[in-house]
Amino acid sequence: MNTDLTAGPVLRTPLDSPAAWRGDRMTTRPGDWQVRLTDQDLDELTALADRLAGGSRPLHHIPADELRLPRLAVKAVGWRHHLEDGPGVLLVRGMPVAGQSQERLELMYWALSCAIGFPTPQDKRELYLAHVREDGPARPDRFAYQTNVELPFHTDWCDIVSLLCVGRSRTGGASRVASSVTVYNELLRRRPDLVDGLYEPFWMNNKDEADGDRVPYYAASHISWLDGKLSFRRRPSWRRRAAANGQPAYLQPAGGQAPPEPSRQQLEALEMMDTIAGEPGVALSMDLVPGDVQYVDNHTVLHARDGFQNGTGPDEQRHLMRMWLTVPDGRRLADAYARGIARQYTMPQPPPAVPRAHA
Repeated sequence: MNTDLTAGPVLRTPLDSPAAWRGDRMTTRPGDWQVRLTDQDLDELTALADRLAGGSRPLHHIPADELRLPRLAVKAVGWRHHLEDGPGVLLVRGMPVAGQSQERLELMYWALSCAIGFPTPQDKRELYLAHVREDGPARPDRFAYQTNVELPFHTDWCDIVSLLCVGRSRTGGASRVASSVTVYNELLRRRPDLVDGLYEPFWMNNKDEADGDRVPYYAASHISWLDGKLSFRRRPSWRRRAAANGQPAYLQPAGGQAPPEPSRQQLEALEMMDTIAGEPGVALSMDLVPGDVQYVDNHTVLHARDGFQNGTGPDEQRHLMRMWLTVPDGRRLADAYARGIARQYTMPQPPPAVPRAHA
């Protein structure tokens, strides 16, 4: 397997940016990254659910003008700036979860998120809204988010990933986020000799994506340094399914040549960044409660999840809804980094109605 990708510009000095933060400081300043929906905001959301509930259309086929939230749209402009040019993590609290049907809750979450960005498919199934909950132990037809295992620091392949907490587990399941800019700055201070490898191509597993049958692997860099903005992505093992761990066959193209392994320099750089992200004070931990909506910029923030145990009662079952979003007029990305980043700037149109045959 060959690639014509070459390293782009390399950032060799620590970046002073609002995206470079530490969790121990963020913990003491919740007003810097938390907002709460007001009564007027909730009235707008519930009115939208009243208007649209009971329809048969998939969420991604509802026209944008039917999802308008005029009051919240004004706030969302600031939230988008906070995510794109600020710390990259936002917690919106107070979504009305108790007593809501799943349909109404999906509508409100969908509309709120559409005020921030364009919903983007999450895999080859064209899944726009995923339910993150335990569905048994790891096996080949399950993703890691469908289990209760700990998920290490990583990013998703989109501009923003969002989670709405619907239910909590009996124990565990805390969400952890860390500034990838802070982690990169620290890598520069400790091991500047490792930095170049992050800009060189890595071979990514693409089997579960929309074009995975045609392009099971692609080469891309983990870093983009462009227009004064540092972007970083991380897949701990370049694998999507939980069952892939320990199963090399899943990583091999059928009947083809295996992609090249990362270099020692690349592996050391990623391992060092993982170590830094896990050090005390670097990450911010949040124990999401029902009604919390978390938004994270994947280009500047790593996210992780603690393992958890559900209880036996219905109020001890961890359940989150997840959406991927594209930021309108979002940051430019270096070509070598942009490969595989899902961006969708328009919503798909519903299929044309099939005329009924006359008897």
